[in-house]
Amino acid sequence: MSKQNILIIVKTYPEISKKYTETVCTGGILADSKQLIRLYPVRYRYLDGDAKFSKYQWIEADITKSINDNRPESYNLIENSLELKDIIRSGKDWHEREKWVLNSQNIYKSLEELIKAQNISNTSLGIIRPKEIIGFSIENKSQMDIKDAELKKNGIIKQLDMFESRKDLEIIPVRFILKFICEDSKCSGHNLSILDWEISQLYRKIKYLDNWKTKLEDKVMQICSEKNEVFLILGNMARWQHIFCILGFFYPPKIRQKYLFD
Repeated sequence: MSKQNILIIVKTYPEISKKYTETVCTGGILADSKQLIRLYPVRYRYLDGDAKFSKYQWIEADITKSINDNRPESYNLIENSLELKDIIRSGKDWHEREKWVLNSQNIYKSLEELIKAQNISNTSLGIIRPKEIIGFSIENKSQMDIKDAELKKNGIIKQLDMFESRKDLEIIPVRFILKFICEDSKCSGHNLSILDWEISQLYRKIKYLDNWKTKLEDKVMQICSEKNEVFLILGNMARWQHIFCILGFFYPPKIRQKYLFD
């Protein structure tokens, strides 16, 4: 166990868990090495109010290497040790965020290069800058998948301790897919799922509108606008480690004071 300062950079939408009730995959950067780290599981909605961290917020906490997860970046968070520190605001040039997020040891030229690193050294987190964003799509999950998720959720909630609050979790019935190509001659294009909490929350907020799909697409494509320098924060799945998903976006404006990466 060690106490670490960690900059939180991504949170995914909660998933139902038989062991933990629900979990949020949380990605951050270690202050002492600038390496990417995965904190999992984090029962984010069940944390005390004073322990609920934001994106780009520094936290200090005890962490231990995950025994049940062989991915090298995966650590368990000791929840009662968590202390919230400063939040890095975006500012006009994103300078402070950029010097932590865009350091060379976490950047890969392409998804192909990241997959190669995964095959060689089990790398499970990385940041890439796509050559081109092709588009965004929304796909319906199968009725069987939705039904199974609802049954699992209801069964877990019923088994909660009588002294623990029951927080309903909305099962998102769709998948959000980003289509892009990499700066790599071997790249034939990718369709990756977006697991980012903020995208799912936006869906929940606007799903009642007739034009919710258009609004959601507009938001994602605004993030991926040519005005921004778009980076994708990627992570793989514990059970299917050859499959990577988009955990979040880092999108500073192209016109800004450039930072020379360490």
